[in-house]
Amino acid sequence: MRRPDPAIWAAIVAQILSWAAFLLLLLWPNYYQGVSFIVGSDGELIRGPQVSSSLVAVNGTWIVLVLLIPVAITALLFLVVKSNRRGKMVSVSAWLLTAGLLFFCALGAFSVGPIYLPAASAAVVASTLALRRRA
Repeated sequence: MRRPDPAIWAAIVAQILSWAAFLLLLLWPNYYQGVSFIVGSDGELIRGPQVSSSLVAVNGTWIVLVLLIPVAITALLFLVVKSNRRGKMVSVSAWLLTAGLLFFCALGAFSVGPIYLPAASAAVVASTLALRRRA
């Protein structure tokens, strides 16, 4: 029986973690929390109800495409690692995809980026193992 390749398993973990982050951000109803205020007839602010909304409710449905970028990157990483080729191109491709995912996390550092960091960490592990497999 053949032992499974650890790089493939790390790429699968990265894919699962990116899907989990996507679903969390898509379905989490408390992404935005705030309090609405109403101006009274005498000009005084009256505290209204507390408001909470999901990421899609705040930004619109186009945000789904942005949230799918890390999912697509980890899917491509899985395909590259699973190709079972031992060449420089596989490791370079894996590291380029991992760098893209890390760039996405850095770009969204004050928003959704940190939620994708576990997937990026697993992608680093998968790329490192794919590089070691090359040797």
